[in-house]
Amino acid sequence: MTPKYILVTESALDAALISGGFSKETGLLTGENGVHEILLCESVKGYRIASEPEVTYFALVGIKHLEYLMAKGGTPSEIFQRIARVLKGLRSPPVHLPRQWSEYHYGNLLAFFSLPRDIANARWIVELDGLNKRVLFDFLSSDMEEVDLAQYLSSDWPSELDNATNALLSAKVDKDEDEVPDALSQEVDLHAIGSGSVVGGRTYEEWERYLTPRQGEILQSSTDASIRIVGPAGSGKTLSLCMRALQISREASVIAQGKRVLVATHSWAMSERIDGILNTLNGSNSHDGVTVFPLLFLLELHAGHIGHRRIEVIGDDSTDGRLKSLEIIAGVVSKSDASKYPGLSPVLTEGLVAAQDSRRRLDLVINLYEELSGVLTASGVAVDDPNSIQEYMSAKREDWMPPFVSVADRGFAVSIYKQFIQNLVDRAAITTDQFILDSIRVLETFTWRMRKETDGYDFILIDELQLFDPQERSALELLGRSRRGVPFVTAEDPSQGVFSALNTRKSNVDNVPVYLDIVHRFNREIFEFISFMYQKFPLNALPLKIAETKGRGEGRPRLIVCEDDGSAILKASDIVREVMAKSSANERICVVTLGDVDAEIADKLKGKGLTVVRLESFDDVEKLSYLKRSIVISPWQFIGGTQFPHVVVLVLGIVEQTSQFGRLREMIAVYLSCSRATDSLNLICASYIPPVLAEASENGLLVR
Repeated sequence: MTPKYILVTESALDAALISGGFSKETGLLTGENGVHEILLCESVKGYRIASEPEVTYFALVGIKHLEYLMAKGGTPSEIFQRIARVLKGLRSPPVHLPRQWSEYHYGNLLAFFSLPRDIANARWIVELDGLNKRVLFDFLSSDMEEVDLAQYLSSDWPSELDNATNALLSAKVDKDEDEVPDALSQEVDLHAIGSGSVVGGRTYEEWERYLTPRQGEILQSSTDASIRIVGPAGSGKTLSLCMRALQISREASVIAQGKRVLVATHSWAMSERIDGILNTLNGSNSHDGVTVFPLLFLLELHAGHIGHRRIEVIGDDSTDGRLKSLEIIAGVVSKSDASKYPGLSPVLTEGLVAAQDSRRRLDLVINLYEELSGVLTASGVAVDDPNSIQEYMSAKREDWMPPFVSVADRGFAVSIYKQFIQNLVDRAAITTDQFILDSIRVLETFTWRMRKETDGYDFILIDELQLFDPQERSALELLGRSRRGVPFVTAEDPSQGVFSALNTRKSNVDNVPVYLDIVHRFNREIFEFISFMYQKFPLNALPLKIAETKGRGEGRPRLIVCEDDGSAILKASDIVREVMAKSSANERICVVTLGDVDAEIADKLKGKGLTVVRLESFDDVEKLSYLKRSIVISPWQFIGGTQFPHVVVLVLGIVEQTSQFGRLREMIAVYLSCSRATDSLNLICASYIPPVLAEASENGLLVR
């Protein structure tokens, strides 16, 4: 008889997810990399590792449902990452899943999307058995089916399950040399991308004793004060913002008057991170007095959809919408013929004829996105309005704009814009940027002015403000309950973002700036270099300080200059191998690239027998949750919000920038790349050295 279920321990799932130990045909665990496969009875096949922890959690999964999800296009990793997340939630109930999974609870039942919604809309309906530390995954709704959990009758647990569980735990298996030593519950990279890197397990009351004077200044301000928290990476901006949100929500007058506190983010991932921080600060209790949502969801909730016919908005949040727009633009560019655009600037021509997976193509697609969203859309250019197109073509070109300098360049941008809009029309969809502009018009109506008395917010807090463009900031202000404006608290690092000022509305908010000048992330040598770069940005004049607890490292960051890119790649591979040999078992190295050399360095490192993982898109950063001792290779654009003990930055394959836009983009790239490192930093250049690195070297902040 073919087994109907698999019974898998949390640790076995962790090991398989870390190593990719799944069958591409069946989706089942392969029984390799420390995972042992055991037939427990006719209907149940089990998976465990040799060194199971004393307290073991189990998932019982119907095999037919795995087959269904695989047929829908889901990968085993996508399927089992969600199953593993539920098991980890069962360890500290109530189970809390990422918001974009749309979880619903009823009694001991939990429903959520089984895969990303662009793959399938089927939901798991699972039964949680906290007493026996197991979860039953034995009902999967169809894509169009809606299930009422209150009326749902859960499946019966298999009668032989208790015996199968005991047999799995008591099975004698030998420990493999390659077995994953620790459960992933300890290895999920909270220190790199999660809430653990911000809050460190302390409650609000405990953190009050550790705040810097400037962080304390934020909490001592009047509840009605609008505050702009400004600081570099690692200065505690997000922690300060979350403590302020909790402080406001606990005020007696806020509670008594039913005032509403909102924390707005740019993405669901950041909302989840803020949720985790607030829960920890609140003593692992839910923070009922604070609403945390990404901007796009808030606008869909309050502004609704324009017109009677529902229009799809591409992307689950602003960040995802940007990714989806980039994908569409990339598809349009891939079908474009360079010969049809004579007179293009060389940088655009090079990007157009370059390979689809090259850095030149990526830069072209990103520049087109900035032009389409920040210039064409923001200034109201319509593809069916020749006058608006002519105004765009003949308008004075500001130095901060993307590099579409000639008339031919702008004609190319308009051509891509027309194809981009046609793609949206074919999908009956709009971009998040377009939806935000439409939402602003709705939020400026008399109807919303009436509704905001009940639906608006009395306090609005915004994390990572630099990620929000001027239109998004305008929309956020309009969500306030008072027409005169409500208290705003924002956290930002101006060095990590640059946006067009087109179509910006006058702000009603007068924020009092609080500059966080004490940095907690880096050792002293890296801090001194990061501080130097931070002050090179036009708006950053405040000298930075380092937390007293941070000592000196092994030495200053190094600047290695080679004769050419080829020798630089060889040198980089040697340095990475040296750092890997000295690092501990749980430390990882990130190789950040500023030019199109990802494939070359990956091949060199693989040739030395090293484990390499490439991040090739913005959402690939999720891979970090299931990576252990490895070398991560990533373009600088994909690593915001992460941190690593050791970073090697390859400043190769780029040329000197001549425009303000290009110079600022280069500065952001170098700053963002270097500020990911906490313990050691190496920078490798060849024919071109960015001015900020040359100056840092002359000032003794880099060892050349």
